[in-house]
Parts: sequence; C-alpha cells; structure tokens
Amino acid sequence: MPVGSRQFPLLILLSLALTSILCPSIALACKDRIYPPTFPTVELQAFEHVYVIRVDQLMYAASSEDSRYSKPFSFEGKVVRVIKGTKVAGDAIRAATTSDEEAHARCPISLESGKTYLLMLNGSGLTYRLPRYGSLYIATDRPEFGRYLADLTKKSR
Repeated sequence: MPVGSRQFPLLILLSLALTSILCPSIALACKDRIYPPTFPTVELQAFEHVYVIRVDQLMYAASSEDSRYSKPFSFEGKVVRVIKGTKVAGDAIRAATTSDEEAHARCPISLESGKTYLLMLNGSGLTYRLPRYGSLYIATDRPEFGRYLADLTKKSR
C-alpha cells in the first residue's frame, strides 16, 4: 500500500520514537561546556582547591547509573602547579567525580591518563571531589589553557 501524504508525518514520528528507544545515544545529546575567552574567576569561589594536575591513572566505577556517557571515575595524579589550595607541586593527589549532581543535559567530565589538566576540586584528606558536570576543566593541549593560567596568575598576585 503506498504511503499517503497523511500517513507520512505519522511514519516520521514513529521512526523517531523507535530511534530514541533503540539508539538512545543518538536521541539524547549533552552539551559540552563553553569556554569563555578569559577564565571566569567567580567560579573559584565554589572550590577549595585549584591545581594543574597530571593524571596518571583513571579508575572507572563498575556500574553507572547512565551508561550512555562517561562513567563516574576516580583518578590518581601529581600536582604540577598550585593555583589555590593546600597541596604543593609534586604532591600526589587522588580525586573522584561526584555522583549526586543533576546533569541538566551537560556532558560529564572526561579525563585521559597521561594528560595534564587545570582542575577545580573540593574536599580534603584521601580523596578530593571533582564535579562530574559543568566543571571548567581544561587540558594543557587546548588553546585556552595558557590564557586561563595567565588569568589565574594575575588574580593571585
């Protein structure tokens, strides 16, 4: 039976509904953080620690409440530079992403072993807390990294 003009919109709607059920990663999208030209220093107020950290090892959670995106993780690394906080350059650090945050269609933080990042953390002791969503984190290989570090250095003087 040929598809009539009235049936066509219904078929499109059914196709989209099936796609969202069968392939949720296609139907649902998250938004990456937009990096402004200068570091938004007002964000520093929400964090006790701001470090440049080389990530040495990532450990992912065994199960995730949302497997479409990067799972909660913890990492071990070394502090390369201190912007704010009690650590000193060369200190080992361990942190874990928090899991009690609302995503609000934001992409979760994703780090790679062997890379160095500017990270904002809270907590103390054995494991620091790294926000899983919406945090302004940036790797050294991004063009914003140098500008942000210069902005933060100026503010700390």
